Amino acid sequence: MSYRWVTYADVLAEYLGLESSAQLEYSVSKYYEYTKDDDERKKGIRELKKAFPEVCYAIKERVGKDCIEEEGNNRNKRFRYVGKDNDPLADMRNAKAINNLRQYWKFCQDSAGFFPKSWLEYFFKDCQDLLDMKAKRQKGEQVISASLDRILTNIEYLPSLYEAITNKTVLEIDYKPFDEEEVTLMFHPHYLKEYNGRWHLFGHAEGREPEYGYNIALDRIQSKPRERARVEYVPAPKYFYEEFFKDIVGVSHKKDAHKEHIVIRARSLYIYKLMDTKPLHQTYTVVKPYAQYDDGEYAEFSVDVEPNNEFYGRILQMGAGLEVVSPETVRDKMIQRVHDLATLYPKKE
Repeated sequence: MSYRWVTYADVLAEYLGLESSAQLEYSVSKYYEYTKDDDERKKGIRELKKAFPEVCYAIKERVGKDCIEEEGNNRNKRFRYVGKDNDPLADMRNAKAINNLRQYWKFCQDSAGFFPKSWLEYFFKDCQDLLDMKAKRQKGEQVISASLDRILTNIEYLPSLYEAITNKTVLEIDYKPFDEEEVTLMFHPHYLKEYNGRWHLFGHAEGREPEYGYNIALDRIQSKPRERARVEYVPAPKYFYEEFFKDIVGVSHKKDAHKEHIVIRARSLYIYKLMDTKPLHQTYTVVKPYAQYDDGEYAEFSVDVEPNNEFYGRILQMGAGLEVVSPETVRDKMIQRVHDLATLYPKKE
């Protein structure tokens, strides 16, 4: 973290206890060639070659991919850290492995109520742990649970879909999209996400748009997905799903939608506190704190999102407690939704 340019030769020289890379007896590549015997120090040089890019990758994961500058070709490439965090790997250095097996076992037992039963039955099959978890539940000793009922249609496919992602296995899936005919998809699974009690599988569906991020709701899968081992797996580009979910509430992108800077008014202190402690989105920013203003008592906050169905649903969930102030296009859509809702509940004469 010196913020100076360094090369592989500089790193190697420091490992060997030299004052500078000028004191190296051979070129870097020759040092690597010269490490084929069993000498532990020379083994360390081989490990050093592997470790340097791994450390760079770890730093980029924490600070951002532009935090390390690179110059030159493979033979004389040099690197310089330019990130703002002076010690980005502090958490890794200070971390320690769980060394108390009993503590780890207890965590698994207690957290069983948070996971779908199918998940536990799949991964703990034929294990004493599963029997212990069931016994604990029957005795009423469970101390963690999810707020949603996880007994959902096709939830039993969740573990095998997870394994298909981690093993990069292509699946053939019989799927019936909403209000459409059933189709059979050659599917390359990338990502699982739960939203509002429903699980979604994202990936690449051959011959379908979008190319990446095709959304399959688990409860619309018509039969058990089948593995297709001879089909070459197509992975998602790096950071794709990080970007995919960044500007939305929930899991869906609307066609031709784009990110909007949306200002929302909280009409009561209670609703404002709810939003402040559980924001609609990570871009949540308070524009006006809750106070008495010339036009009423309220607070205002903003989010930068694509206004999709999940966004409108979260606003409507708060009833008269939230009001979309701007932009006008989003406000008009809220007006239409509220009007359509109001027609279902006409006042009695």
